[in-house]
Amino acid sequence: MSQEPWSDKEEFALATRSPSGGWRYGPKDRVVLGGKGLAVGIAVAHLTFCALWGIQAPGWAIIFFVYSLLPVWVIGAAVGSLLGFALRRVRNQWLHIAAFFTGALLMCAPFGGLSPTGPLLFSLSIAVAAGVGRIAIWKLVRINDNPSLT
Repeated sequence: MSQEPWSDKEEFALATRSPSGGWRYGPKDRVVLGGKGLAVGIAVAHLTFCALWGIQAPGWAIIFFVYSLLPVWVIGAAVGSLLGFALRRVRNQWLHIAAFFTGALLMCAPFGGLSPTGPLLFSLSIAVAAGVGRIAIWKLVRINDNPSLT
């Protein structure tokens, strides 16, 4: 970059569209997930959460499924996309799984006191569901291994 302000044409030029066959995300982004993968991850996490609670009370499994539909999809989409966006630069997918588990556990811990079975069981069921949902989309992520983009 030159010392004169506004003289570096490459830095201050208009943005150009990247070729359709290339990596369309940032050069430092390593792991990226699309909307389809996010939906699959939320669906798997929702089914896992309902299965965990269905084991505890089999007669209530359908009720857990129906009443948790809207909160799981709204909160799951918001938190999952934000956490996934924050983890784009992390190449190791096991760290993604650990972050989803830990994030869900920490986010739900204050609300666990509302559960009659105890705060730990409620928070852990959501955290396990988030981790399993992230494991389910392992093969759906796009990985940037191109060294020329770094």
